[in-house]
Formats: sequence, C-alpha cells, structure tokens
Amino acid sequence: MTIQQFRYIVEIAKHNSISKAAAALYVTQPSISKAVRDLEAELGITILDRTNKGVVFTQEGRELLFYAKMLLEQMESVVHHFKKEEVTEITKFSISSQHYGFAIEAVANLMTYFEDKKYELSIREGKAMDVIVDVYASRSILGILSFTELNKHFFKRYFLSKSLTFTPLASLKQHVFLRKEHPLAHYDCINLKHLREFPYLTYQQDDMLLHFAEEALNLDDIEKVVYLQDRGAMNNLLANTNSYNLGTGSIVTNYMNPNIISIPLERGNIIQVGLVKREDVFLPEEVLVYIDYLKLMLEKSIPNKS
Repeated sequence: MTIQQFRYIVEIAKHNSISKAAAALYVTQPSISKAVRDLEAELGITILDRTNKGVVFTQEGRELLFYAKMLLEQMESVVHHFKKEEVTEITKFSISSQHYGFAIEAVANLMTYFEDKKYELSIREGKAMDVIVDVYASRSILGILSFTELNKHFFKRYFLSKSLTFTPLASLKQHVFLRKEHPLAHYDCINLKHLREFPYLTYQQDDMLLHFAEEALNLDDIEKVVYLQDRGAMNNLLANTNSYNLGTGSIVTNYMNPNIISIPLERGNIIQVGLVKREDVFLPEEVLVYIDYLKLMLEKSIPNKS
C-alpha cells in the first residue's frame, strides 16, 4: 500500500466520485480505479461498492478511510513541524526539453505571468531519450522534443509501449545553423557537400538514437565533429567559428547569439516538433499557460516558411 493510494481514497470520499477525484488530482479515472483495486486485493477487502449512481464506501472502506485520513494528517503535521517556513501554496512543476531556445523563451514569459505568484520550476535540457525518460518516470510533467521521417516510427512505437502521447506543434524544414561570417552564409540553400570541410557540432555523442541519423548525416563520413551537451557552448562555437549545426532553423532573438543565422538544407528532412506527456496525467492550468507561450514563441522563431 502507498500514500498515493490513501490520497486517492480520501479524494474519492471528498467528491463521492472517482471521475471528480481524478479531475481534482490531474490523473485519469482508470488510474485511480486501478489503485483502489490493487489496494483491495492487497488487504483482502472491498473498499467501494460500484453502483449505477456512483460509488459507495463499504463498512471496511469507511474504516480504511478513517486510517487514511489519520495517516495523511500525521504526514502533514510532520511536514509542518520540520518545514514551518515553507510556503504551502506554491506552483511547482518540471519540464524537459531538447536544446530549444523557444522553450526557454516560453519559460521567461511564464515567469512574467507568475510575477505575483510563488513558484518553483525545474527546466531540464537533454537529448530526445532524456526527455522521454523524464516524462515516463514522472520527473517532468511535460516534454518538448522532435523527430524526423527517419525515426518517427521508432518514436511512435516507443510512445505506445510506454503509454505516452505526442501532440505535434509544428513541422519545420531542416536548416543549417552557422555564423554570419561563415563562407556559406551567402547561400540561399546549402547541401551536405558544401558542409564537408567544416566542423559539425552536435549534442548526440551518447544518444542511443545516433544510428537513426536524426540529422540526415552519416557521421562516419564527417572528418570534424565536436560533441556538446550545453546549449550555451553550442551557441558560442557557432557564433565564433566556421562550424555548423543542423536543426529546426528557429532563431530565438533574445536567447541566441545575434551572430547566428539559419539557412535551409537542400533535401533536408522535415522535423516534427511536439509535446510528450503520460496518458494518465492531466495538465494543470499553469502548464497549459506555458504551452500557449511555447506555441507563440515557436511561431515567432520559425524561419521563412516558403
């Protein structure tokens, strides 16, 4: 048995409804129903009688409800005792994203929106699989990532196997990021042959999806590769060397070095940018506000759409 199961039971009693309890806790109704059934099986009792008019606590269920409330109240007392100065009404959530400037700009807008509120946000940047694992493990309530035609089937199968949902936000043509002084900066379109002599920057070194060639490159054919994990380092090298990187082409004015530009890649892949979340999690209003900002910042940063 778990504290979470007790919380579910108390919430059901508060609303006299599993569906209303699920909505209040931002989880799905099947998740709560399964938790109650698991607890019934573990204790060997029937907690709820399911009727056409809803659910009714059995005698054993009412006894368990008494203990559940008592345990939760004791937990709150412990927290209050040791964290007297901790604010109780505080907005908390975590978001995971690949290295996208528009995702960070959306956070900045959300901070302004929360100006009169108390909040604790966690923003985690990493590779596609880092984002997926964070969401699956509930370390983050929302993930922002992208995939291409080359690996979309893998991602879709993986999402299905992990009970994750993907919501598309934008389809973008692959672009080359480079500096304004780069020898290729005057091109209207760049092909892979143009790029052969220049250093390639990528976040992909320890990514299990590297062999899917997310960025349409065969790294075995590239003589100069620099692997990075930090978006700041990526921006600094792009802005000050003749290196390049491939991606969405989105230029986020306030969150990228102004010396960086993007040029369409000839015969480049279409990159699908979107949101990933657990099927059993409902997004609270604050996260929906972030998504609205995210869509706005993404739209603003999209390169020429011709």
